[in-house]
Amino acid sequence: EAKLKALDEKLARTQISEETKFKLLKDQIQKLQEGLATERIAREILDERKTKELKLVESSLSLDLNVEKQARKDSESKLAKTIDDKVFQIRLDLAKEKKVREENEERLAKEMADELGRLHETLEQERRIREDKLDKITKKLNEELVSLNEQLATEKKIREETENTMLKMLEGICNRLETEIANERRDREETEETLLKLLEDTCARVENGLRN
Repeated sequence: EAKLKALDEKLARTQISEETKFKLLKDQIQKLQEGLATERIAREILDERKTKELKLVESSLSLDLNVEKQARKDSESKLAKTIDDKVFQIRLDLAKEKKVREENEERLAKEMADELGRLHETLEQERRIREDKLDKITKKLNEELVSLNEQLATEKKIREETENTMLKMLEGICNRLETEIANERRDREETEETLLKLLEDTCARVENGLRN
């Protein structure tokens, strides 16, 4: 009974330990999910900021273009002689602006692509780390469960062997008691028969003596 109580207490402690480990695993998974959510929000903020910058550049170029067009119109009305030169200069400026804008757009696109690549690599690295940690935790839990099952099997085997030994001992005791009781009964019956025979012989001799 004491061994069964100790085994129950051990099983209870093991269950509490398993629940603590599963809770720790759940907390780690939740932290990983929160980290991924933070990375996703940061990426969305970066995309929004790059988009706003691109729109700002386009708005600035559009504004400059409008200014140049207005300047061209003013120059055409005031300086008829130099209209060809101004038109050429404006076209040259527009080409330069376009080139600068294209270079800026290309640079911005490259920066965004590089940033997205870094974010993707970071997410992949975080995923690999999370999976490695989860695999290690799962492996450790499986090993501990196997060890616990082995311990429980050993305890069960020991208990069964002990119970079998005790049953055999009780059977042996019962058999010895039955044998001793049978021997005592047989000895008592033999003694009674001997005493009865001795009494009969004595009575016979007394009767013979009285007759003589």
